[in-house]
Amino acid sequence: MMRTISLSVLMVTLLGVGTIQSQVFIDQTDLSGMANAGLYSTDCSWGDYDNDGWLDLYVTNWGTATSVPINALYHNEGASSFVDVALAAGVDVLGNSSASAFADYDNDGFLDLYVADFFDQDRLFNSNGDGTFTEVGRSGGLIDLQRQGSVVSIAWGDYDNDGYLDVYLGKYYFANDFYANLGDGTFRQIRDLGLGDARDAKDVSWCDYDNDGDLDLYIVNRDQENRLYRNDLSESSSFVELGASLGVANDEIGQGAAWGDYDGDGDSDLYVANVGANALYRNENGAAFVDVAVSAGIRVDEVGWFSAGAVWSDLDGDGNLDLYVASGADRQPQTDLVYLANGDGSFRNSTAEAGALPPQVVSFRSAVAVGDYDGNGSPDIYATDGMNYQELGNSLFQNQTEEDRFIKIIVKGKGGGQGGTNVDGIGARVLLYDNEGAIAGTRNIVSPNGVIFGVEPGQLYRIEVTFPVSGIVAERSDVVGGTDTIRIVEP
Repeated sequence: MMRTISLSVLMVTLLGVGTIQSQVFIDQTDLSGMANAGLYSTDCSWGDYDNDGWLDLYVTNWGTATSVPINALYHNEGASSFVDVALAAGVDVLGNSSASAFADYDNDGFLDLYVADFFDQDRLFNSNGDGTFTEVGRSGGLIDLQRQGSVVSIAWGDYDNDGYLDVYLGKYYFANDFYANLGDGTFRQIRDLGLGDARDAKDVSWCDYDNDGDLDLYIVNRDQENRLYRNDLSESSSFVELGASLGVANDEIGQGAAWGDYDGDGDSDLYVANVGANALYRNENGAAFVDVAVSAGIRVDEVGWFSAGAVWSDLDGDGNLDLYVASGADRQPQTDLVYLANGDGSFRNSTAEAGALPPQVVSFRSAVAVGDYDGNGSPDIYATDGMNYQELGNSLFQNQTEEDRFIKIIVKGKGGGQGGTNVDGIGARVLLYDNEGAIAGTRNIVSPNGVIFGVEPGQLYRIEVTFPVSGIVAERSDVVGGTDTIRIVEP
């Protein structure tokens, strides 16, 4: 299908920001070769698996009467060009894959890959360091040989701050699974921390919502109350479920969760995407959450409310987090939505001016992921389509905002076994200060791909990173807005 995307550049005035160029996306799907045409895609994960400095993408697929569901590993060739190397890399999984996630679980400097299958056994692929992988899940103790339930979501995070990434698996039809990383390449299933939620978990995510230095866990359940588990290991050697008491026990037909400090007060807020009304939970300093989706203008949209997932990112580089909502869940057609922040805690539907999917084109989204695939510092978008074999297909949207409006920060920990954070810094907290000493943004490291802040071009900033295991704070001063990628390494 030939795609027609508006490339118009609009000038808008944002509260407290001044006049800047509005965000513009260009659809690069056809040029990139990443349409994944003819397949029913279920999930996607960005990660530089071969350490060449360019983000690659893994896409999981589902079988249909007309398609063979082989997963794809798209290697980034530069210039918006990708090549599927799944077969050569050893990750050409054939089955009904439901989710995937990159993580360097053994701290060797190369990303490994977990792939979930809805009906068959999951796979854990360990990187060989040469662009290929070896399947090690069964030998490493990570795969549930009893095959109870169906895994649909994956979250890597260092729950016990030992410097090694653990993994939580959200399931349908059985209690969720939790595996602790033993630091020697193997895992042990954990059942005594109160995390075995037996609802149909659609999405799982780690986040230190109370800023106490350890990761908490949020679970989005389908048509059942969601759960928020506070990490109390330092006091009670367990997690405590507080979803209802803190006000985030949403019971819509849940699809996904996105954490981000949209109001700039230093703590992570929570957006929940549903088939039904969405929710924006403003974090009240870790003591409670308040649903402000109505006043923020992102509860429902006039085109429908069949949200499949969402990601926070400063799409237009104005210093405020924006929201991209992938739409068309449960095979209900709907256009994707782009909400740009007004700078006062509210948002406006900017889908048309953003140049994403034209209003007349609908999608049947299953997942969305943000990543700077072209290396210019601005956040790009990839979204998978659950009716790809019949309709539009997956989409790659390249961000056209000027690169001098961003700072990208990559965080590296020392690794486990020496009192250090995992090598990709998962769980670290990043603060950006402007030249007057005011906080210009807060991000938590949740992936190996780092974080991106919108900035004023040429302005001086200071970066402060707090590492969760050692508690060490690393700083970088006199960083200029629009500078190339900044790397912060745990001392």
